[in-house]
Amino acid sequence: MLSPIPSDFEQFKQWRLENFPFFESKICLTHASVSPLPKRAGDAIAEYAGQIVREGQFDYLHMATYLRCKERIATMLGYGAVPEEIAFASSTSHALGLVATCFPWNECDNCVVADGDFPANVLVWKNLTLTRGVELKLVPHRPAMDLTWDDIEPLLDEKTRLVSLSAVNFLSGASLNLEKIGGELHARGIKFCVDGIQALGAVQLNLQHVDFVCADAHKWLLGPNGAAFMWARNEVLQTMRPQILGWLATEHRMSWFAYDTVPFPTAERFEPGARNYLGVIGMEASLGVIQEMGADVVEQRIITLRDYGASAIEAAGAELLFKPGPEHKSGIFSFRMPGRDIVELNTKLDERFALSLRQDRNDDYWIRVSAHFMNCENDLDELAAALA
Repeated sequence: MLSPIPSDFEQFKQWRLENFPFFESKICLTHASVSPLPKRAGDAIAEYAGQIVREGQFDYLHMATYLRCKERIATMLGYGAVPEEIAFASSTSHALGLVATCFPWNECDNCVVADGDFPANVLVWKNLTLTRGVELKLVPHRPAMDLTWDDIEPLLDEKTRLVSLSAVNFLSGASLNLEKIGGELHARGIKFCVDGIQALGAVQLNLQHVDFVCADAHKWLLGPNGAAFMWARNEVLQTMRPQILGWLATEHRMSWFAYDTVPFPTAERFEPGARNYLGVIGMEASLGVIQEMGADVVEQRIITLRDYGASAIEAAGAELLFKPGPEHKSGIFSFRMPGRDIVELNTKLDERFALSLRQDRNDDYWIRVSAHFMNCENDLDELAAALA
């Protein structure tokens, strides 16, 4: 069981090193990119590796953890989500691709995505224009990507079947009002898909009017690369047919020659073959760390650190791409220093900090900061001081 964060700073540093050993080498402020694993997740993966060496790679040894991970994901999502609506995938792109390719499109349908979104949530939909004849519409770019319903509504028509947007923008940290956007879409009979990778594990999402959520675990969820999931509400799930029907995805999976079998009734229909136990075991352990800390505690701490860091960096003379207000729940902000080569600055900072250098729609560079619950104000004070 993860113990509470100590209030004493020296005890906090010890607590952090015991649970997140990466901080011994650098201060990690890049959880919006790739997070280092918690010790618990690393231990779980090492135990799995040892077990399959000693006892073999048999499903019965690890199926309980596999199922428990789906239970943890459903608990995290809330809003009536159940494990049977969750399919594991290899990446966010893979999960979004499942939605894109298995959705019941009709001729001349269109879908809407955002210009300026991360390519994972654009390319899978753009590919539909070639493979399915689906028209792609782009919400016009805004520098901070602080999109509202007013930006989306003008693109909708009677042929719009689905809208896919990121809950939190990967560069600015702007977040969407999912309740408003999803409610308006559902009132028009349009399905809503959310790329949740920059939100889940950091902030809680209102999924009341959301039909799909896709995310990998390697960012805010603190899990390993290649362990992702797709969640689809059951009523929509039942309209989707897998494009790859594997033997493990069928109702009669143990009847080897029942070639006329049908897809499994749950989201397992999208898991066609051998399971990624290593990734799922690591994800389950990391989800346990976050859930033991508590979603409310994690969210409040991350937003507090974001606001503290943005103010400290701005006071040090930095220009912020976007300064999220209280309506924007996320852990991200990005900055640059006027008059300084931002690439050189990032290289200098890399000696002490793990940060992310990212380009905007105009190919201008920004340094992105993304602190998690195991960070502290002192980390951000050090970063601000290093800008001098």
